[in-house]
Amino acid sequence: MMKRIFYFLLTIMLCVACSDDEQFTTSSSDLLTLPDDTLKMDTVFSGRSSATYTFWVHNRNSKALRIQNVRLRDANKGFRINVDGEYLNPTISGVEVLGGDSLLVFVELTAPEAGQLEPIPVDEELHFTLESGAEQLVKLRAWTWDAERWVDKTVSADETVATDKPILVTGTLVIEEGATLRLEGTTLYFHDDASLVVRGTLEAEGVTLRGDRLDDMFSYLPYDHISGQWQGITVEEKGRLKMTECDLHGAFLGIMAAEGAGVMLTGTVVHNNAGDGINANGAELILDHCLLSNAEGSLLTVQNCSVTLTQCTLAQYYPFALRDTALHLGEGTTYTIDKLLIAGYEEELISIHESVEPVKEEAYHQAKKEDFVLIDEDNLIYDFHLKPDTESAGFGCYE
Repeated sequence: MMKRIFYFLLTIMLCVACSDDEQFTTSSSDLLTLPDDTLKMDTVFSGRSSATYTFWVHNRNSKALRIQNVRLRDANKGFRINVDGEYLNPTISGVEVLGGDSLLVFVELTAPEAGQLEPIPVDEELHFTLESGAEQLVKLRAWTWDAERWVDKTVSADETVATDKPILVTGTLVIEEGATLRLEGTTLYFHDDASLVVRGTLEAEGVTLRGDRLDDMFSYLPYDHISGQWQGITVEEKGRLKMTECDLHGAFLGIMAAEGAGVMLTGTVVHNNAGDGINANGAELILDHCLLSNAEGSLLTVQNCSVTLTQCTLAQYYPFALRDTALHLGEGTTYTIDKLLIAGYEEELISIHESVEPVKEEAYHQAKKEDFVLIDEDNLIYDFHLKPDTESAGFGCYE
């Protein structure tokens, strides 16, 4: 008898609880709690999908709310919206939010061509119409940037590219033997599996080579500050690479030069790579006023090479453990070094094979971390210019 009474009371309690949850309010004063600020997304190349952004929609009322309709204001700007697991197509309706419950909204963007040289804003509004007739909205803002696209591009004849428009590289960019590609004052954005192979000649002046992620890994950390975003440059047997005032960063291996290749860098930065900065075997390397910095491998590792380093800075402050030396001179290497500035976390920054002559002390100077303008390990921001009046003055690329 007592069991029957217990189950009877339990059934009544469950029914009452369900009844409370399922009471829907149609009062115009009972509203959803939406983000106060505009949902700001990063810049995305037109025609490419953005990262996925999220925000919460809360019902802080005691009673449930029924959302009659969720829609975009324009619905033609390339936004894709998923509300609680259901995509807008072009709207959704009958979404219920119990009292004290919430919904998760996912937002992506694939923006159309804008026909503009600079990034332009893309504004949209996501509207929530409640059963009461009340309407609320969340503002969405992103930026879209038109780019020229090179997909598995092969350069088989001489070509000059000088444009302010970004170049988006997917797959492999190949410069064939006998051909010369001249790049002037542009930026190449490489997708994560993209690479540049030089069998002929690449001449680049004022060019940046980097990954194509324009968004942030964390709120304080852009993907552009992360190594391994693309594959890097390979200079094959007869290839010639000439870079002046260029910036190569964020690759897996910055530059790899094969036997018989030639690499000439002037005023160029090779920074933050997940392998070596430059790796060469049997090649000729001439570096003048260059900065090689932060690599998980060595900044410069050579074997059976002829190497000239004039007024260069090698700064090995890669922020993660297991970083290699700054400079590795392997077997069979001949070198000329003048006013080299070398620095890093390790005490031994130069590794030399026993068959190679030691570097004379007057040819280089070992700097201290405090000699540089900025080394911010938390945000991965670096400025390897020298502070005034340091003992390192006169050495390195920023003497």
